[in-house]
Amino acid sequence: MTSLRVWLKEGHTVEIIRRKLPEFEAATGINVAIEIVPEHVAHDELLAGDGRPDVVTCPYWYLDELLAAGALRPVACADVRRQDQDFPPIAIEALSRNGSLYAIPHTLTGGVLSYRKDLLAELGRNKPQTLSDVLETATAQRGDIIPMLARCNAEFSSFETYAGWAAAKRIRLLPDEGMPTLDDLERGVGDLLVTLRDASKGRALTAETYAQLGDEMAEGNALMLLDTSAWPFLFEAADSPVRGAMGYSVIRDRLPAQFVYAEGLAITSWSTRAADAAAFIAWRHSPDVVLAEIHEVGRFDLPRLDVRREPWFARLAAERDAGEWLRVIDEAWAAADLGHVAFRPDYVRRARELMTLFGAVIDGSVASLAEGFSAIEAQEPR
Repeated sequence: MTSLRVWLKEGHTVEIIRRKLPEFEAATGINVAIEIVPEHVAHDELLAGDGRPDVVTCPYWYLDELLAAGALRPVACADVRRQDQDFPPIAIEALSRNGSLYAIPHTLTGGVLSYRKDLLAELGRNKPQTLSDVLETATAQRGDIIPMLARCNAEFSSFETYAGWAAAKRIRLLPDEGMPTLDDLERGVGDLLVTLRDASKGRALTAETYAQLGDEMAEGNALMLLDTSAWPFLFEAADSPVRGAMGYSVIRDRLPAQFVYAEGLAITSWSTRAADAAAFIAWRHSPDVVLAEIHEVGRFDLPRLDVRREPWFARLAAERDAGEWLRVIDEAWAAADLGHVAFRPDYVRRARELMTLFGAVIDGSVASLAEGFSAIEAQEPR
């Protein structure tokens, strides 16, 4: 029998899964071939029909596009020996359409500003709590330290940074259909783009991946990182140069700023081994794998409410002094809202288009949002 094909994203969890996989194969008789496929590559290949995995990592951003292409089958929590209440409701909501769940959640983030407490103290500034606080703090930073980092590259996943910033102002950057308006873009993110342009200090931030931005922060090169709630496990690692120097804040304007990311494992519609695929996903969520993620990698932000109630979770959190992480994770999850997200089949194309525009403003390729937006409008069908 051919192996069950599983597409996963690169990361620490993959190494745990690979190391423990022989135990699953021996117990079930299911041979598994794991392939590391980046998110954007998986999107393109699934839609082009170039890849035919049985199990695939699925983010909520392009779920609608995969469903329109008939690429996924529904999967219930019960199919993988879990219950809906094991997961935060927003994770289930993000990965469901029309009452059906299409991926079992293993990642959930909210929006968080990570910042250096020691550098803020040197500036005589308090913890940033609003969008204005962030912009003013970035402007105040001088010297070699990068004032502010955020995702600036043209990948669709970067767009949530800007959609989430605008959401705090009650502005929806991308509508459910059609084009955004220049007015919404300027009011929503014009201030953020100018700040990032000025903060780049000649660095090509538009070429950096989200992982590289995290490394910049972990190496002590920046004052603030506007991104997700997932970073404390790296910044607070035992060997981190910035351990103990970091602070975390859910920033607000009229509403909390967002960076909702929900991701899970899905079963493709062309898989002829749905039962084996479900067995693999169930094992991925088993106590053995989950405990290793938390104990070895510090993944205290796993979206598993049942795990959070286990006595061993509290013990490990205390050993790692993770109380502050958990507080900000809980606050970010509680503030997470999907109202700013456009669930549309062309989300990836539109997000890439807008990120190309935003990147051009940040790196100075265009003089203004208006100049770059006019070029996009000119390409729209009449």
